[in-house]
Amino acid sequence: MLVVIFGAGASYDSASEYPAPKPPTAPPGFGPPPAPPNPRERWRPPLAPQLFLDPYDAFRDIVANPNYRKLLPVLRSLRRPLTGSVEQQLESFLAEGNAQANGDPERKRQLFAVRYYLHDLLFRVTNEWLNATSGLTNYVPLLDQIRHLNTPGEPVCLVTFNYDLLLDRALLSFDYKQTDPENEALFAHPTFRLLKPHGSVDWARYVDVAPNTRLGIEQIIEQANTIKLTNTYIRADATHPASIHSFERPIVPAIAVPVQTKTENFFEWPQSHRFTLEQHLPSVTKILIIGWQAKEAHFMQMLREKLPRGGREVAHILVVGKGDAKAILDSFAADLGQSGYNTKHGYTDGGFSQFVASGEVKAFLRA
Repeated sequence: MLVVIFGAGASYDSASEYPAPKPPTAPPGFGPPPAPPNPRERWRPPLAPQLFLDPYDAFRDIVANPNYRKLLPVLRSLRRPLTGSVEQQLESFLAEGNAQANGDPERKRQLFAVRYYLHDLLFRVTNEWLNATSGLTNYVPLLDQIRHLNTPGEPVCLVTFNYDLLLDRALLSFDYKQTDPENEALFAHPTFRLLKPHGSVDWARYVDVAPNTRLGIEQIIEQANTIKLTNTYIRADATHPASIHSFERPIVPAIAVPVQTKTENFFEWPQSHRFTLEQHLPSVTKILIIGWQAKEAHFMQMLREKLPRGGREVAHILVVGKGDAKAILDSFAADLGQSGYNTKHGYTDGGFSQFVASGEVKAFLRA
């Protein structure tokens, strides 16, 4: 059985007609100024360091949304973290908000505003990128090759840590029947199981208040320090005016704020999705990783516990990256308890586009 794990690098390099540039680096201290941004890149799905940057001035209205004004005090730190990464900066804010002795309630409000900002950003990027690529992303031919070469009747688990809907939309070409998130993992398709551990921009959760309570977005963010969410997931655009008051309770975007150290608490998916994955993991023989850094400790623990003999009997592992695939494979294999990797494990540094175009995916699936 096959498991495919997608990370931000998959969406970043998701269209062969728009080959992904090298990730941005700091400008040199001397020499000519860097080239201006390519307008064609305006809607490319961002990597983590780019989530709060806006080089094309495409997200000004999201930042300026008066409902999200709690975002503004932390935005500069997220655009240019003084130390570490964006995820580390967010984790620092989270720790400040959750400190037992003197937790900062304002930090919790700011992080709730971050959740709303990321929801609107990735929802827009999804639609604009699919429009720019006419819907032809690398996800579509990859799914087709998996469909064609997969053992009849054998499920395929598609695990994506991306909030966007690029993989979701690609599945619609294969008679995928979207339903409510609680049932989607089991009933949307006879073969493909779509699992999103960190949530999705078209998912929402109810606020745990009395039925028929009305709260606007600004009110929800203001109450972030005390608000509680139910474990019920629904399919909804949690910031669209036509949606936010269409349910019996207020709704909040069901996406996890990206932090460096991800624990059990950072799963943002229905329990049915977890049960589905845990049910299938003992039968896994192949793992394909595309654009994922394999740093989600909570997810790695699940793999160690549920894969055949803790992952040591997974026959084939292939990592697709962009210059870092070998390091990811080494780390992933070691985390599963494998010393290095055997001849049946491999990596390719060409990225998602090259992987699909080269036919390497066929060789891996036929192995």
